[in-house]
Amino acid sequence: TGLVVTVLTLIAAQWAVVNVSLRTLTEQYFASRLAHDSEGLSVRMVFDRDGRPIVAEGRVDPLFTRPFSGHYFRIDFSDSHWRSRSLWDQELPLLQHPGLHSNLQLGPGGQRLLILRSDYRRLGQSISISVAQDYTPVSDSFQRMRQIGLGLGLAALLLILFLQRLTVRRALKPLERGRGQIA
Repeated sequence: TGLVVTVLTLIAAQWAVVNVSLRTLTEQYFASRLAHDSEGLSVRMVFDRDGRPIVAEGRVDPLFTRPFSGHYFRIDFSDSHWRSRSLWDQELPLLQHPGLHSNLQLGPGGQRLLILRSDYRRLGQSISISVAQDYTPVSDSFQRMRQIGLGLGLAALLLILFLQRLTVRRALKPLERGRGQIA
């Protein structure tokens, strides 16, 4: 019983550490990509005759123009906002504070979005750029990895218990012979 509890504890601890580490690394990778996209949008931004910021369609990455591509942005300025064509007729959630929002917001078509909001100041105007990417494929991969890890952990536990049983039986064979001789 002690061995089972110990092995289960070790498997659970390993599973938790690997799960948290992979999720953190993946989110950091996505955050750097989203930050790059946000900075790219801020650089490509120009101002129209009325002084409102705009991003010309030809200056935007094609991923932001293809409907439901999984790559979206929203640019908020003083009196209105501008959004990527990839959102089609949907809206990206308005986030309250800058930074990475890893609590996966619901996006177009039920996509789960990882969103980064960055605030900029250009020509005396405060501009907020929220860039999002569909995190659903990554979440699904993590779920499959968790299931495989759980299956492998249980298989390892069963193998260890089987090997322990064989070892104990082999170690007790001389005692069995001695008991038979005494009888």
